[in-house]
Amino acid sequence: MRSTIAILLAIFVASCAQKEDRKEYTIVSGKLSNSDIESVRLISINGDFNKEIPVSNEGQFLDTLFLTADMPHRLTDGINHIVLYLEKGYAVHLDYNPKDFAHTIQFEGEGADLNRYYLQKQDKNREIEGTDFESFYGLEESHFIQKVEELNLAINELLASTANIPEYVREKEKRAIDHYSIIQLAQYKDFAHADVTANPNFTVSENFKDERSSMSFLNEEDFNYSVFYNSLVHLHYKEQIQKDSLVDPNEAFFQVVGEIPVENIRNSVLYRTVWGSMPYIQNVDSYYEKFMSISTNETHKKEITDAYNRIKKIKPGSYSPTFEAYENHAGGYSSLGDFKGKYVYVDVWASWCAPCIKEIPDLKEVEKKYRGKNIEFLSISVDTDRSYDDWKKMVVDKELTGVQLIADKAWDSEFIKDYQIKGIPRYILIDPEGKIVNAMAPSPATDELETTLEALNL
Repeated sequence: MRSTIAILLAIFVASCAQKEDRKEYTIVSGKLSNSDIESVRLISINGDFNKEIPVSNEGQFLDTLFLTADMPHRLTDGINHIVLYLEKGYAVHLDYNPKDFAHTIQFEGEGADLNRYYLQKQDKNREIEGTDFESFYGLEESHFIQKVEELNLAINELLASTANIPEYVREKEKRAIDHYSIIQLAQYKDFAHADVTANPNFTVSENFKDERSSMSFLNEEDFNYSVFYNSLVHLHYKEQIQKDSLVDPNEAFFQVVGEIPVENIRNSVLYRTVWGSMPYIQNVDSYYEKFMSISTNETHKKEITDAYNRIKKIKPGSYSPTFEAYENHAGGYSSLGDFKGKYVYVDVWASWCAPCIKEIPDLKEVEKKYRGKNIEFLSISVDTDRSYDDWKKMVVDKELTGVQLIADKAWDSEFIKDYQIKGIPRYILIDPEGKIVNAMAPSPATDELETTLEALNL
């Protein structure tokens, strides 16, 4: 590996001296100090580019990339998430200690000042907006608007004071700052304030600013740059689909999305919706076929086909996907095969998941009722390395019962992907032979679960 890194570093140096050779590819390199991280992952904001990059024993990584477009990308090491603006021809280097990211991160190469700006923007968000969703969205309306405007002004001033940002990127970033304000105000109006104040009848004042009604949702340049504009587009088309209550939601979805005139936006809205909803669709065959007939993105088609094939394998009566050697909170490691001979009720959750935590009291009651019966209650956390300690602590603090495991690769664990788990909490019921009873089992908060379990004659 050391010799490989040396060769790649030579390529990096050569690329700096030969601009004419850098037009079709991008070089990303880095050095992680005081780290045993084995790989990093680079993902474009539109999801079209997604690649794992190995990290050497010395903490070095370097890759030559053929990007789908010039845009911001997210580099993650499992603990930290870094926004990098990348273009064809760029050579970007970063150096940091994953355990002390804020004090050690350094950027070199093209886009270094812009990437530093992205970090400073995040700091400014935390400074003004805070990190507590409930406190921010619980503000009285006029105070909330004041905070949104204060943040917008502060970030615009930060952008204006940052040198060496290409003008065409600067203009897109200005619009992205406004998109963030629009989405904050939209969330406040649509649900956030009502939720955090437990006031379902809340409505904003007559003069409340909502620019969604006058904005275009077909700007491909902004769609490829701003994650906030991207989100606004997806929310817009979701609302369009929900307007027609007389039409089957799936038919309405394909009809509305199929008429989006911008190919890249059409493909993205189509992909993201199908990717998240397909595990829950009853007539998955026709749903999949409709997607394939509309999408023109071969990468999306490949990923949805993989998901479709996995879904077909988790029908009731099929043998369950398995997992091996998941860390057990009680000590040692456990595999699904260890519980053969018993029914297994699987709860997939995470320590940061509020809906999961809300279900804990009901799950503990169900476990208590069926203790000593022919069923094992298995909780599998998808916490990452970043929240591993939170998982360990929560199991103790919440006095969680049953078998408490943590998946080996969080969301990338094969068991999680085989069951096409896109959101949590998620429940699975497996019989004593290891066959699937229900890949979408009822939650412990419902009477349906008790009816299901009673029918098993445990």
